[in-house]
Amino acid sequence: MKKIHYLLLALVCGVFTGCMDGDWDEPAAKDTIYGNSDIKEANVITVKDLKTKYKNEISTLGVYKQIEEDLQLKVVVTANDIEGNMYNEICVQDKTGGIFIGISQGGIFGYLPVGTEILIDLKGLCIGNYRRSATIGTPYTSKDGEVSVSRMPRALWQQHFTYTGYREHVTPELFADGSTPTTWDLTMDAGKLGTIKNVTIKQAGYFNSEEGENGTYHDGIKFVPGESAFVIPGFSTSWYFNEQISDTNDGVAVQIYTSSYADFAAMKLPTGKVNVTGVLKHYCNKKGQRDQWELIMRSLSDIEEVK
Repeated sequence: MKKIHYLLLALVCGVFTGCMDGDWDEPAAKDTIYGNSDIKEANVITVKDLKTKYKNEISTLGVYKQIEEDLQLKVVVTANDIEGNMYNEICVQDKTGGIFIGISQGGIFGYLPVGTEILIDLKGLCIGNYRRSATIGTPYTSKDGEVSVSRMPRALWQQHFTYTGYREHVTPELFADGSTPTTWDLTMDAGKLGTIKNVTIKQAGYFNSEEGENGTYHDGIKFVPGESAFVIPGFSTSWYFNEQISDTNDGVAVQIYTSSYADFAAMKLPTGKVNVTGVLKHYCNKKGQRDQWELIMRSLSDIEEVK
């Protein structure tokens, strides 16, 4: 009986040991219903080299280009739509930089969680910008005639990416500490994941899109400790910092952008000094004016009070 008991115990231990081996976070790429498993790694280009190659399309409003070469990106997902502050897009990054991918689909976080490494087949997709933030997707013309690169159909996206089978912990870059000046480059820095440390909230602004193309931009809304929420009710809102009013190059403001659809929109902003993490997005109006840097938080946990 003792032999049988020890044999059973050994088998049970073997089962549990087998369950614990390997990377718990590693996706079973061969079993997934998402992506295109026919894509094999070849002709990988870095994000930096891709942005350099298409610098004109990225920096010029209304300009885009369809990629005709057999090129791939090998990147890690750094931001998605998990708490609603990003919509129909993800942000991906390699060691050289980041870029936004427009996808006409909700719930992307379910199959592309942060840290997932993917290959993107670029041939046939378009590269350009949305308000000067580098974006991969398909062309879109608004009712006002504004041309940009926006979200691609989800069926097209599914044909252009595949999992590598690996996950990676992405460490945010330190963008600034307190009043440290920022010197971001329009082409190379937009799309990166980073943190601004030891800053305090100053005031907010929002654009009343209900008024149409000539809508009013409301600025100078004071921060009230303990009362101010992330969003002015009904409007996507931008909060500025006391320490980071502008960068040293051209006076471009730095702000936290929060969508009115974010899960944490109605939550109260922390009081005192905070550290804020997010993906960096450049934004201007359709005339190329009011240049601003937006730090897009992915979730409520991206802002923390400094104790």
